[in-house]
Amino acid sequence: MDKNDWPSEYKKVPTEEFGDDKPKVSIPSSYGYGMRHVQSCLLFLCVTVAYMARAHLGVSVVAMTRPNDKHNTTNIIDNNETAIVNVKETGMELNATGEIMFKNESIDVDETSLNNFIISHGERMSEYNNTLEDIVIGNGTDTLWNVYRTYEWKKATQEMILSSFFLGYSLAMFPMGLVVQRLGGKIPIQIGLLVNGIISIVTPTVAVWGGWKAVCACRVLQGVSQSGLYPSVHTILAKWVPINERATLVGYVYTGTTLGTVIAFQLSGLLASSAAGWPSTFWVVGVTCLVAFAMVTLFSAATPSDHKTISEEEKKYIMGAAGSSKTRAKTPWKQIFSSKHVWATLVTHFFCGTCFVFLFTQIPTYMHYILGFNIKSSGFLSSLPYIGSFFFCIAYGVLSDYCVNRGYVTLKTTRIVCNTLGQAAPAVCLIAVSYTDNITLAVILIVAAVSLYAGVHSGWMVNYIDMSPNFSGSLMAVGNTGCGAGVLLLPVLVSNIVTELNDRSQWRIVMIVMAGSIFFSNLFYICFMSTDKQVWDEIIDDEDTENEAKPVKT
Repeated sequence: MDKNDWPSEYKKVPTEEFGDDKPKVSIPSSYGYGMRHVQSCLLFLCVTVAYMARAHLGVSVVAMTRPNDKHNTTNIIDNNETAIVNVKETGMELNATGEIMFKNESIDVDETSLNNFIISHGERMSEYNNTLEDIVIGNGTDTLWNVYRTYEWKKATQEMILSSFFLGYSLAMFPMGLVVQRLGGKIPIQIGLLVNGIISIVTPTVAVWGGWKAVCACRVLQGVSQSGLYPSVHTILAKWVPINERATLVGYVYTGTTLGTVIAFQLSGLLASSAAGWPSTFWVVGVTCLVAFAMVTLFSAATPSDHKTISEEEKKYIMGAAGSSKTRAKTPWKQIFSSKHVWATLVTHFFCGTCFVFLFTQIPTYMHYILGFNIKSSGFLSSLPYIGSFFFCIAYGVLSDYCVNRGYVTLKTTRIVCNTLGQAAPAVCLIAVSYTDNITLAVILIVAAVSLYAGVHSGWMVNYIDMSPNFSGSLMAVGNTGCGAGVLLLPVLVSNIVTELNDRSQWRIVMIVMAGSIFFSNLFYICFMSTDKQVWDEIIDDEDTENEAKPVKT
């Protein structure tokens, strides 16, 4: 196709080197499959594996714990070498010489002596029966470190473990965005995969050593290391993906979020119920992270210029004349935060991300208490929203690029349409759920809401790259930081409105609030968004920072 036949959105991109003293470069108008697709596959792998590491604990923690039974005071394991006693925290402790002590009295470590002691001291020990945490007592080091043991963790403790990841993730998001801007996208992804791999492998052992607090610490570290994932992926995509393939490849990459979650749920349930036991889930996920780390290290590159085997023709196709431009060493925060176009994207990012978490954390509770159905009770039904999101994410990207490349719509129009379908449509579904008593219809509406939500990947999410290819990672980090705050405030909002779980009217208020937030934030996005490359994204001459480049239509 001749460049004169290109859609108007792409004619404005330079196709020759500037300056009379530079040789003219012929930039191909199209290029088939190449290294940019390999890089996209690697990013897809990274996102999938990262979400496996963050999501599997939702199922694994169930396998790690056992129901509290006040009548089961002791559980003795005797392998003829050592006797290990798993009991409630009954006031017993282990002294420096390995003896079991209660009220400064020594107990022999054998089943008969221990049982006799418990019978004779039952009244004195009853004062401790309200404590449900486990302790491990024994005189053998090998069995003491048995990782296949289970724990009596309260529900509140389990929730604390699950939320620990997001604590580290939210706190480190903005600083990690600065790191990504300085180092590029590859190194933070490597760090995230390596740290998650190692920590996942050692978590079962660490749990025996430090209990739930140690597991929380592991999850915080995993969250911190993964906080650079989205900024890094966005940064690499901005460098590798040409504009006419942007929505398609970005959509493919981010399907890893849904696929990784589905794999994590199914894999953890399968392994936990097998002879390998629940620790094998941590080990398999850890090894998978390390394999992904090795593949990224060997085959990935932060930019086309850094890749050793990419062809010059594909490099020219990806980079064009823009590849010779100079970029700011520092992020222009003042210009960023004074841009209404950036705020349009940040605001919709905040409300959209918060509502998405609401769909997965609160809607199952609503279904259970209001409609008498727990969607999490069915593995197939619990996976349906993810499956729908996977296919819709791909469809949005392919169709939006197809329409723009054929000149049917402008780039700005397709971003608006995709984002509106991804926010306004779920808002309607959410309100409809609050008014229906039909379980089947409610499930259909939930699946539709989550599936249609995938349009934001071709909407505000890719819009960060449209506005600023050089600082898209920093913009994503800012947006995710705000979104993290919204997610932390979400339980406060819900708990203050829904005081009675069986009150439909209270749930309806929450759903209307969430639906209204994403509906009106989408209107704000439509009014102020832009697909133009911003003036602060790039400068022609580093020595004259005041002479900024004019906006380039993309």
